[in-house]
Amino acid sequence: MMSLDIQNDYLEFASVLDDKYYIIDTIGFGRYAKVKLAIDKEDKQKYAIKIMKTDPTTSQCRSETFINEISTQAEFDHKHIIRIIYCRMNGNYKKIDGRVQQVSYFVMELANQGELFQLLEQSQQFSEKFARNIFSQLIKGIEHLHERGVVHRDVKAENILFSNGVLKLADFGFSTKTIDEKGSRVQFEISQHIGSPEYNPPELYNIGKQKFYNPEQADIFAAGVILFTMVIRSAPFKTSKSTDPYYSLLKNNKQSFWKIYSEIADSSAQFKDLIEKMLDENPLKRITIEQIKQHPWMQEQMLGQTDFQKELKNRHDMIFSQQIVKITNKRDTKFSTRKSIKKVETETISKSISKCSYENLELIDMINAKLQIKWNSPKEQFKQQSNKSEKLKVGIQQKQQNLHCSRTNQESKRSSPGSPSNDSDN
Repeated sequence: MMSLDIQNDYLEFASVLDDKYYIIDTIGFGRYAKVKLAIDKEDKQKYAIKIMKTDPTTSQCRSETFINEISTQAEFDHKHIIRIIYCRMNGNYKKIDGRVQQVSYFVMELANQGELFQLLEQSQQFSEKFARNIFSQLIKGIEHLHERGVVHRDVKAENILFSNGVLKLADFGFSTKTIDEKGSRVQFEISQHIGSPEYNPPELYNIGKQKFYNPEQADIFAAGVILFTMVIRSAPFKTSKSTDPYYSLLKNNKQSFWKIYSEIADSSAQFKDLIEKMLDENPLKRITIEQIKQHPWMQEQMLGQTDFQKELKNRHDMIFSQQIVKITNKRDTKFSTRKSIKKVETETISKSISKCSYENLELIDMINAKLQIKWNSPKEQFKQQSNKSEKLKVGIQQKQQNLHCSRTNQESKRSSPGSPSNDSDN
């Protein structure tokens, strides 16, 4: 949760990114980067910027994961997917004391109503109507990805954001394409799966019993965990391993499973049926997105758009009101301290590419060219520029394929994703 009311005197003591963005607060943490609340120096628009250090210690794997997230997410222009506006490798991040770090980053639209995770953790129980509104938007976002040959592979409450009453799917660091450059279906090995254990389907724990898994069905399983958590206000299980007592009950004794959770919250028979189908142990029997859309629970009444947005705003405001004093005091303390920070002589930034390849830099340039066409072009120029955009798309796809081959080799060697670095807040 964050405050978007920024006092003007903060800006004088804010860190600055590429002499273009004031960096105000850390608003999110990734596996290898931090997400910052930023303000454009010229037009004072607020953005979210994901920033990763790119010093000589940055691993090739982290750099390529970062590039993959940018190149995948930048492809989409959909209301339920967070929009990327600009990206850069080897930018200059100037701290208030004069130190300068070399970073890679991308600028995104700011989701001003926080995460689904925060709503689940800190607000009141969701009605099935309210949950249905959220879930239907989530399914639309996932469906859009799958229809375009992309799987998210890390669908979870922390990666679902809200902006002005609209759900936004975020964090595409683990996403990948399901079709290769020859038009063939990619096979996904269980041993190379990356994601969050509490959302993973049971087939991912069958190492030794089967070699491959269906990532679309893994996304659906994760969405089922989210739906259950919204309505019941509890996760259905810790993991879907056969040793987990709750998942074992769901598989073998559904009546007992639902009896346990009925003590927490009541739920309809149609809701239970949909959950059982989404969390089915057998991925071949697990319900598809098209079947989810046609399921009786999805046909039941939702809140009207105005009522939904009002309830979402009320929940967000309730959480925010509980934290505003803490947020403001922390921010005041931070910026007051900065007034007395002694400036150091600005460090000279090495313009070496470190471990980021020139090919990655070319890919970033191509993505930015496409983003500029997508977001900044007058409508009357659309026809001429669409041809240019198509050429850029082909070039990006070729670069992505080279990157995918490299990532596949890296993933086979990787045991776990890196944790975020412990650098100072700004």
